[in-house]
Amino acid sequence: MPQTRSELTRVRLIETAEELFAERGLEAVSLRDVCAAAGQRNHSAAQYHFGSRAGLVRAVFEHRMGVVNARRHAALDATAADDTAAIVAALVRPLTSVVAESDGWYGRFLHRTQWDDTVRDVLAEAPEWASYWRAVRLLRARLDLPPDVAAHRVELIGTTLIGAVASWEWRRQRRRSVLTLDELDDDLISTLVAVADAPATSTPKDLR
Repeated sequence: MPQTRSELTRVRLIETAEELFAERGLEAVSLRDVCAAAGQRNHSAAQYHFGSRAGLVRAVFEHRMGVVNARRHAALDATAADDTAAIVAALVRPLTSVVAESDGWYGRFLHRTQWDDTVRDVLAEAPEWASYWRAVRLLRARLDLPPDVAAHRVELIGTTLIGAVASWEWRRQRRRSVLTLDELDDDLISTLVAVADAPATSTPKDLR
């Protein structure tokens, strides 16, 4: 079904915001900035569609993560619970494929959101996270590590994944030497499996 003018405007605002947030940072971009960059004469258009900057951030997240979430659930449905490499692949491939298909700024947008507490609170309850947490639960069950170390290991996997995807997206956009999507997936999966499977090390408390 063809999109209405209002729906097209909404998508244009979301994709413009994705770029601006990725380039400038979340706090540096106002709703008015997004409207202007999207070519909207009505500078209240973003407020009308999203209510606030937090609402717009949520919409940018949902715009692509909804697809990632569906693909990740499908991958996990076909994954054995005791197969670490398959669980990691279900984390990796849905995200990289969507970033590659969109040819936009989503990887760098996600990278910006990682260390912003306000944004993390806004996105914490987003249903589009469901497949990610499903994969994390499966992965945690595979880690024979102390709880604090296992939590750190899972966080390391997530931050490494997003950082690598953001870097790949940036290099591809600038026509720099870049891995193919298949090469990126293979390298990320093997790297993250190694992170998951690495043995815990203990450091004497007086040396920490």
